[in-house]
Amino acid sequence: MNKIILSICSLLILFTSCGTDTSNHTIKVTFSNIKEGQTVRLEALEPEQVRTIDSAKTNDKGFVSFAFEVTEKGYFRIKIDNQNFINLILEPNDKVVITGDANNLMDTYTVEGSDESTLLRSYNQTVKANYTQREAINMEYQQQINHPKMDSVMEVLQKKYEAIYEELVSYAKDLISKNPSSFISLAAVEQLDPDKYADYFIKVDEAFTEKYPDSKYFKKFHEKVNRMKKFAVGSVAPDIVLPNYEGNTTTLSSLKGKVILLDFWASWCKPCRAENPNVVKAYNTYQSKGFDVFSVSLDGLPQQQNPKEEWLQAIKQDGLIWKNHVSDMQGWNSPVVPLYDISGIPHTLLIDREGKIIGKNLRGEQLEAKLKEIFG
Repeated sequence: MNKIILSICSLLILFTSCGTDTSNHTIKVTFSNIKEGQTVRLEALEPEQVRTIDSAKTNDKGFVSFAFEVTEKGYFRIKIDNQNFINLILEPNDKVVITGDANNLMDTYTVEGSDESTLLRSYNQTVKANYTQREAINMEYQQQINHPKMDSVMEVLQKKYEAIYEELVSYAKDLISKNPSSFISLAAVEQLDPDKYADYFIKVDEAFTEKYPDSKYFKKFHEKVNRMKKFAVGSVAPDIVLPNYEGNTTTLSSLKGKVILLDFWASWCKPCRAENPNVVKAYNTYQSKGFDVFSVSLDGLPQQQNPKEEWLQAIKQDGLIWKNHVSDMQGWNSPVVPLYDISGIPHTLLIDREGKIIGKNLRGEQLEAKLKEIFG
């Protein structure tokens, strides 16, 4: 199940700090329930670190202020401690006024003078509420784990979980559609499955390319979208040339003319092994109609004592009877990993007879439905 990261620290950020004589930005904060002399920090969320720009102590009325220079729109944080902080999106010449209860800052703060920061507050609260609901279902699952009818209980809980998550997906899609060039959208789009909602990633990418083409906040996201486009539905799958278990060179392109499931897996990958029965079923059902499987193993991790033996044993144990099994026994260091931009396994692509991608990460019923659509 998905987990929501409320913070947007993972986004690329740039901030340039100068002396107060060139300051073009002010933040004034008034806290309730805070002691006089409490240190409050202003931080910049940078690509590789969270950097303290300045710090100040509250006066007897819980007030603190900061004056500094902002050279481009970016991400910042007002922080009391690791549990009490506020994320902000600021741009040059913003004059921001914040209030909040120091005992529960994230849930109580208000912000004026920064439209994006106001939108960010709403976004974080929505994400947090959705996450809380889904965590409650996780807890219920743990409590019911020994239920005599666990399968039916799990099915009900899974449907509830998915329905709640779909609410978040709908919210993120609506937010992006209305604010494609907002810095909020860089966070919101990460709530979406790129395989299902590539158009939303592209929408944000195009909006930022037009409005913030040189922003370093946007750089990694832009690179990510470019990689996505390379493997978008309709793209030609790059050829793979790797040895099979007998050491003979085998190519993906040799299967052109068939519908191929390109399956990246490994003997050590439990989710991969759990999915293998579905792949076997699909192969047995459709191989006579022109369907084949090309399995690429990422066995060869440093901790594996005999990766080739483990690979061959897994093939036998799982009944993977097709002949196209390849691996260079280099694990994550295999050249095929960057070639296909693989960040996790199982990872699959469905490829048509012309070598074009027609599906991504289709598993179980989804794979069965797609193959039935193709072969009837």
